Amino acid sequence: MFMLGARTSDIANDLLAFSEAAAAEWMIGCTDDELVRVCSVADWLLLHGPTTKSGASMQLAKACALAAVYVMEGAPRELASGRRARVPDGAQISDGRWPNYALQEAAPRHYGVGADAIAYWA
Repeated sequence: MFMLGARTSDIANDLLAFSEAAAAEWMIGCTDDELVRVCSVADWLLLHGPTTKSGASMQLAKACALAAVYVMEGAPRELASGRRARVPDGAQISDGRWPNYALQEAAPRHYGVGADAIAYWA
């Protein structure tokens, strides 16, 4: 099974771009299990979540940001900003970690996607 993988710093920078500073800070310190859940929820959003007017899936950055907020808060919601802003170079977060591959392999498909997320985004 393949699951999306993204570094914590990349997701944190996406969160900053969507005006989600608290979630960005949380992302850097999240557990390995939480990171796997974020990647799994983002994977589900790309495959089954809302689409654009043209029918395309949402951007990877938005899927990761929505997933991080969902895992952190335990409930789905829209992002603070509907549009991505540029994060100044000095404010960007670097040196993130990748998901633990063994944990990802052991996790069921769409691990962490609850009925609330499906009802909200599907």
